[in-house]
Amino acid sequence: MPRDGLTPQHEAILEVARMNPADTPELLRIAGVRYAPEELTDARTDSENANRRFPRERRIDLVARLVLEDGPLVVPIEAHRRNNQNPTRLVGKARPKWAADVAVLQEDCNCPVIMLVVSDCDEVATEARKPIRIGPGSVVQPVAFGPGQVLVITDPSAPEATPGAAMLSAIFHGNGPQGESVLKALDQVLARIDKEEAARRIEVVFTALEGRSAKVLEAIMATTKFEYHSAWTDSLREEGRTEGELRRARKWLLKVLSNRSIGVTAEQQRQIETCTDLEQLDRWLSAALDATSSTEVFR
Repeated sequence: MPRDGLTPQHEAILEVARMNPADTPELLRIAGVRYAPEELTDARTDSENANRRFPRERRIDLVARLVLEDGPLVVPIEAHRRNNQNPTRLVGKARPKWAADVAVLQEDCNCPVIMLVVSDCDEVATEARKPIRIGPGSVVQPVAFGPGQVLVITDPSAPEATPGAAMLSAIFHGNGPQGESVLKALDQVLARIDKEEAARRIEVVFTALEGRSAKVLEAIMATTKFEYHSAWTDSLREEGRTEGELRRARKWLLKVLSNRSIGVTAEQQRQIETCTDLEQLDRWLSAALDATSSTEVFR
């Protein structure tokens, strides 16, 4: 079935697990499934196409494969926005696919599978948690979370202020009334980790922020002197603010196309890399979130 177009916020949420699969247990914890960090021995992401044995393609936003003390665990992750639709109807259309995805992955991997749904809407998350009954005695139970389940982290020294949790807090709450405190906490949490990883994480968060909040984050980074800022602030100084925004927009568009397995021609690649119109890059990005081919994106 066609996927609902994802917003940059939803792509940023998926990027939390894609960038560091070991953060997947944090996503599960928010959804109500707890695994202690020490139980995790390995984590990776796999193809987002669950199709292995069946001729029909099964598109999943992200598949995380974890190895815990008790054995492997597969976590397909689906991101759904409300997009002005009725939550019951929206989730109702997706539920048969979720059940089928779980069944295919369970057969293919021969291990437990947990379907995780994330949304920008608490009502969608509530609907997604309802069991999917596929026959007498046969039930698939997804887990889900929305903004209401994500902690608002404003204290960088709090025990729960891990890089993954602080990143999620910024993605979900960075545009809200406590946005400045949330972004300051994120900045200080990321200053404790590898500077290259921190720079990648802050760039993902930036894409999920609205205009005013993005400026607040830039101001925070301009007034604190953590080492990881260099990659970010250097690009703004050397290329100028507009060129820095263009560079990030091109990079984000190419990332979305790659993550959704949409190939581009050499000419389309050249169009993206030479485009100096932020609005045009925005239109291509919006099209890429729903498209199934590059032709649909660039027409």
